[in-house]
Amino acid sequence: MLEFYFSYRGLKRLHNGALGAEMDRIAGHFFSLGYEQASAKLYLSRIARFSHFAAAHCGSRPIGQAIVDRYLPTFITDSPRIAAVSALQHARRVAPMIHCLGAQCSR
Repeated sequence: MLEFYFSYRGLKRLHNGALGAEMDRIAGHFFSLGYEQASAKLYLSRIARFSHFAAAHCGSRPIGQAIVDRYLPTFITDSPRIAAVSALQHARRVAPMIHCLGAQCSR
């Protein structure tokens, strides 16, 4: 499904990271919801950025709230941080690896 949104060059970057195996399913989520291509690409890029951060900070362990809490302060302004939270909430609906996000923690 990622091929609908990205060229071959971008696919490798999207498949790397803690959520790499889930990225096609996440892309399918945006497609099934009818998101415009440009909007879905933004969300997927934000999720991929988090995926790389999570891989560096938690390896193959499930992604918990502590990783999300360490990631969000990397944004120095509110707007990108809010966009990242929104993207991660979409990812959580599809990817079981993300156990906690904001107020929705499944402990």
